Amino acid sequence: MQNHSPVLVDSYAHELPVLHDRVVAVVVTYNRLKLLKKTISGIIEAQRIPDTVVIVNNASTDETAQYLAELDLPVAVDIINLSKNTGGAGGFTVGIDRALTQHRADLVWVMDDDTEPTENTLAESLAAWENYSPVRLQRPAVVASKVVWDDGTDHPMNTPRTMFAAGSKRHERAQAVGARPIRSGSFVSLLMDATVMRQYGLPIAEFFIWNDDFEYSTRLLRHRNGIYYPWSVAWHHTKNSGNTNSDPGPRFYNDVRNKLWVFTRRRTLASWEKVLYGGSTARLWVTTLLNTAEKRTYAGYLLQGLKDAARNFRDNTAFLQGVYEPQLPLTAHHLEPVEQKFSLLMSVYSGDTAHHLQQALMSSIDEQTVRPDELVLVVDGEISRELAEEIERWKSRSTAGEICPMTVVTLPYNARLAAALNEGLRYCSYDIVARADADDISLPARFEQQIPVIAAGNLAVLGSAMVEFDGKSDAPETSREALTGSEKLKKVLMTRNPIMHPTVVLRKSAVDAVGGYEHVTGAEDYWLWARLTQRGYRMDNLTVPLVKYRVGEGAYQRRGGAQALSKDIEIQHRLYTGEFISAPQLVKNMVVRVGYRAMPVELRKNLYRKLIGQNKNAVTVFRKGK
Repeated sequence: MQNHSPVLVDSYAHELPVLHDRVVAVVVTYNRLKLLKKTISGIIEAQRIPDTVVIVNNASTDETAQYLAELDLPVAVDIINLSKNTGGAGGFTVGIDRALTQHRADLVWVMDDDTEPTENTLAESLAAWENYSPVRLQRPAVVASKVVWDDGTDHPMNTPRTMFAAGSKRHERAQAVGARPIRSGSFVSLLMDATVMRQYGLPIAEFFIWNDDFEYSTRLLRHRNGIYYPWSVAWHHTKNSGNTNSDPGPRFYNDVRNKLWVFTRRRTLASWEKVLYGGSTARLWVTTLLNTAEKRTYAGYLLQGLKDAARNFRDNTAFLQGVYEPQLPLTAHHLEPVEQKFSLLMSVYSGDTAHHLQQALMSSIDEQTVRPDELVLVVDGEISRELAEEIERWKSRSTAGEICPMTVVTLPYNARLAAALNEGLRYCSYDIVARADADDISLPARFEQQIPVIAAGNLAVLGSAMVEFDGKSDAPETSREALTGSEKLKKVLMTRNPIMHPTVVLRKSAVDAVGGYEHVTGAEDYWLWARLTQRGYRMDNLTVPLVKYRVGEGAYQRRGGAQALSKDIEIQHRLYTGEFISAPQLVKNMVVRVGYRAMPVELRKNLYRKLIGQNKNAVTVFRKGK
């Protein structure tokens, strides 16, 4: 198993919080008390015990409710007794919602009541997840255990296929920890990263049984890695060891309907994957019909499944109405006012210079009329000696009490901006976090103007206008005006990013609630704003320029060509698969971007300046530093 250098954290002039990954187990049960007892015993008698166990009783009619009422475990237990059977899909939707929203899970470990974990199941899955990468953002979204039947053989129902066309890098990373890459997993001992789950929401409750795990795991793995780890072993006590085509009974209807919902209603699979999985599914259905002695009955299940798949499934709130009210997919909780203390979050990497970092820190701390209460600086991989010396100077100033307390988080290699910011956010002590780049300059009144607005509640993100300047001559290039009004921003987000990342202050709790930053080349912020908007959070801008944004040489050349277009394709694809924009909007956006990227440099420069607007006071603001 490959070992990675850990993330290093140094604290200056204050005590760091102890960070512990909270594992919440979710068990769904229905009328299988004898097997449920085995499941619970396997969980609590293991090398690694979860922090909390959520047990969803799906309206069992046996003695399950009484047993759970008297349950006494050496771990926190949350028992949810539902008033009607919502199926495995409904049960997992409820349990996962509770794990994410009330138990602050970092990892969620799910299983049915016929799953029996072994002594090593959770411990080995956790080890594989941690050893995959020292950087959390680059760890697998899911880790699937090896699932065996009563006779010790691999259970064909729960053995995921190796990911088709995974590529050499995915295989190498998985093999380094003794695993293999997968595209989907089953809810039979599946360990999932809660940050990714918060990005993509809950399973679909109306699937009831079958394929809810297939849809959900492929959703989580649409843009992330997943692994099958054979050293984490769990038992699956089904009646037989057959696959889904082995006498499924009425569940054949659910298989047909739910698979068709995945293929026709969901964006979790690429088009070529739908063809691949669709062909495999059709063969499985044909095999089931040929093998059964009840051909007329099964033909009825098939036809009914085809008919019901023609309508869309209901959202979780509608399906679970009167039974359970999910919290995760609802619009954002109202952001309450908070005290006006805030963290300054900055990331530095080898491409930055000591002089620029010094300017950025001085402008964001020493020269501010309202200073940050804490500095969290992420060192994203190896840096120059000059940069390291500059950071040491600021460490000394923090220790001496000249500036606010300082935390330095050092990543063992360059993990890029999204990963660096996520690591830094974990160490931010305050709910208000101000972003600043290591080569930009904050104007003196920036935090004085922004912090009271964001602290008042209502907004999750607040940006501002900014001035672009030539990094060589320090001469102002242009002013980028800021669009204002939450509803207007929400509409414009469909076509472009109206919030400038270097200018923002944000509420950490809102960012955490939607899963934090995710790597999207050159558009980590755009994808975050889109998800915040989807969940009902509000964003806005101030019209006054509060940041001087350093524009490097050849900026307008870089805004054109194949490389810039590839970034456009990546973010537009993410917005589409994340169901933020429609297919027609995707086409419209790409037509505009292809034209813009193909323009001659001078034409692109003029159009860019026209589109972003000109502020008549920009030069005055820039020179006076108001």
